[in-house]
Amino acid sequence: MTAGTLFDHPGLLAEAIAQASDDCIFAKDLEGRYRFANRATLAIFGFTAEQVIGRTDFEILGDGAAARRLRENDRQMLAVGQAVEREESLPAPDGSLRCYHTRKMPLRGASGDVVGLLGIARDITERKAAEAQREADRLKLAMGIQAAGLVMADIDYRTNLNHISGELARLLELGDGPLTVPRQAIFDRIHPEDRDRYLDAIRRTLDPAGNGHLAIDVRAQLPSGIVRWLHIRLQIVFEDVDGRPQPVRGICAARDVTIERIAEGRLRAAQRLTQSVIEGAGALVFAKDLQGRYILSNQAWRRLHGLRPEQVQGITDDELFGVGAAGELRANDRRVLETGEPITVEERAVVQGELTVFRSSKFPLYDEAGQVYAVCGVSTDITDVVEADRRKDEFIATLAHELRNPLAPIRTGLEILRRVGELPPTAARTRDMMERQLTHMVRLVDDLLDVSRVSRGKLGLRVEDLTLAQVLDHALESCQPAIAAAGHVLAIELPKEPVRLRGDLTRLAQVFSNLVNNAVKYTPPGGRIDLRATREAGEVVVEVCDNGSGIAPDLLPHVFDLFAQGRGTSQVGPPGLGIGLWLVRKLVELHQGSIAASSAGPGQGSTFRVRLPMAN
Repeated sequence: MTAGTLFDHPGLLAEAIAQASDDCIFAKDLEGRYRFANRATLAIFGFTAEQVIGRTDFEILGDGAAARRLRENDRQMLAVGQAVEREESLPAPDGSLRCYHTRKMPLRGASGDVVGLLGIARDITERKAAEAQREADRLKLAMGIQAAGLVMADIDYRTNLNHISGELARLLELGDGPLTVPRQAIFDRIHPEDRDRYLDAIRRTLDPAGNGHLAIDVRAQLPSGIVRWLHIRLQIVFEDVDGRPQPVRGICAARDVTIERIAEGRLRAAQRLTQSVIEGAGALVFAKDLQGRYILSNQAWRRLHGLRPEQVQGITDDELFGVGAAGELRANDRRVLETGEPITVEERAVVQGELTVFRSSKFPLYDEAGQVYAVCGVSTDITDVVEADRRKDEFIATLAHELRNPLAPIRTGLEILRRVGELPPTAARTRDMMERQLTHMVRLVDDLLDVSRVSRGKLGLRVEDLTLAQVLDHALESCQPAIAAAGHVLAIELPKEPVRLRGDLTRLAQVFSNLVNNAVKYTPPGGRIDLRATREAGEVVVEVCDNGSGIAPDLLPHVFDLFAQGRGTSQVGPPGLGIGLWLVRKLVELHQGSIAASSAGPGQGSTFRVRLPMAN
């Protein structure tokens, strides 16, 4: 058939056009049977014309629900009697779901009656997916902008107009919703002190030679008097105008960073203050990383070592003090790193050719993940204090020995006087007074000797198997005269089963005799002293309680300090040097025990509680 003949047959021409179309073109009768389906329609079903023509959607589609939807759409169109457009979904042969934009219209016979329908469908699956993706991207962008607290503006540089969002309008007190305002309206909100800096930044950003990007923090001064800090980001879009790139559009995002700026300002002020305090501190402040390299030092530390700030970074203890002293320092650092706990230690090192003693407080530094990344230290030079303590100990030892020398002939002289026979009453009283004072003097000298030995670490213990009863018998033997003279009642309560200890009998007896004598001294005549012992989790707890003058609250934390003396309390007997309780604590600690004091206050009595480990 020639082309001219085809044009003479409109039906053949229409079918050729339908077959050539990428759109799906089909016709159905009133019962829903397909009477025509072009190649695109057959491709949807994956069938041939013989498998489709004369069959309904229920027979062709494997999905009954989809067939019902198509049939219902057909009926609605036929009921209306005119063309209807809608979107329809159909399962593809590969199992995927395809979306089509369909236009259906009634087919009429020669008499004008509706005999079926004609449909044209276009596959819009990819377009729908792209639209869905664009909408998802838009929502993500909107959510991101909202979450970041951003306010937006779109600047048209051809008209000098700003199209601003409602959030930005409210932030700048320009209105309650989206607005289009001149660029000058935005500029007028910039704080006068920031305007020149803002204008210079804008000019550089509008220069086509640059990248068209701006990030700046400026203040906004609002009509209400409020000043806000804004972080502004601007991206310029350039286009060729008459052969030259010109700024035509700007996309702007801004965020209120007032709170962050205030917080940053306070943080910087705190950091400057901390840095000033550390740098100006008289103590030595330093920090070392996990490899032992110095990463922080203050002026006092650098002055001691004769180093400039740039010389400190990365230096190690080996370089500063030599391998020997560095080993001790590293061992203390490792204790901090391994336990995560602060420590206070004495450290010795040769500095500038002289042996120096430091009291160092060391503690861990943690990173944001909670991991230790360095050891920080604060050290004080206590060389003079240590030397003074050594000289004090030597002085006490020398004093005690020198005092003992004349005591022996005095004791001998008093003994001769006692043996010469009857003395006149006045002489006898004088002799007795001298003997009492001599006994007191001997006890004070003995205490001084013990202080000297303990301070120098030269007090040795003769450890043996003991019972608590043995210790207390020896202790009370020397206390009975003082208890009887004061008219006190001594009540003793011990466990029925023997309490076994490992210790030095003489020194443990000294502990409890000192405590009982202390109770006698501070308890008015006719008082009561209780000596109780109980077992507690592998320890024996011995309490010495009295109903005497008590201990003032401000003195209680210091009762075991060397040379501490109670004030404002009623005291019986001669005063001491304030070293008895210090000795008691040291002797208890040498036996791996502990001691504590308690009192309800002046006039309320005192309790001293000693804990000692029991022998297995």
